[in-house]
Amino acid sequence: MNKKLPELHQTSDSDVALQSQEQISTKRKSRIVSRFLSPALQFWLKSQLEQVEKLKVHIEGGDRQIITGKIPQVSVAVSNVIFRGLHLTEVKLSASGIRINIGQIIKGKPLKILESFPISGQIKLLESDFNASLRSPLLAEAIIEFLIPLLQPDIIADLDQPISLHDQKAEISTGYLSFFANILSKSDAKIPLNLHTDFKLASSCELLLENLNLQVSQKPSNCFSDNIKVDLGSDVEIHELTLDSSQLICGGSLIVNP
Repeated sequence: MNKKLPELHQTSDSDVALQSQEQISTKRKSRIVSRFLSPALQFWLKSQLEQVEKLKVHIEGGDRQIITGKIPQVSVAVSNVIFRGLHLTEVKLSASGIRINIGQIIKGKPLKILESFPISGQIKLLESDFNASLRSPLLAEAIIEFLIPLLQPDIIADLDQPISLHDQKAEISTGYLSFFANILSKSDAKIPLNLHTDFKLASSCELLLENLNLQVSQKPSNCFSDNIKVDLGSDVEIHELTLDSSQLICGGSLIVNP
């Protein structure tokens, strides 16, 4: 009895060409990302940071997209990082549609961001890192700018100029923030300042400080409302703000400018 032979799949020249093209594409993608783009992006990120303990970068996208200078998707995870004096315990970010100078990167030049792009993710700060961040000029200046309208005119007149903060300390509890500092008088005497407030979101781009209590030299300052909104700007969108167990967690998005 004749047995029916299994059918053989015929491979055409076009199939071979397509398969070879796919293999080349995969190799090219691997070479562009692993050899050029990933090291360049990690180097660029580290150049923006003062310190980082762990840094993981994951790049998604086909070689055709990347070779045009556009990264479809990037995910970044870092821990124990310092950025502009801000101490961040954990950061997880993702971004899409990033335009870069891929031609120059392949030639060994540094990575450059060519256009603004949105970035989203989550930031976690332990209370110890938040306190370390209070010493950064960026955060200290923001706090002073916030405090000045809350201080009574006679107190401001007695302060050394420009106003500076000393011995800053913060305590984070569930939905609540306490801040302590000393400010210097013109005679270099330390004046204690205590601030206590509920801390939450008013909107995606506004913080709300409720039941705000401010004391300077152990005297309450009553020249402001006890509910204050802080505008974060149109480039910022916050979806999550949690203060709990000596830590702060913030999730949202913002626009990164080159």
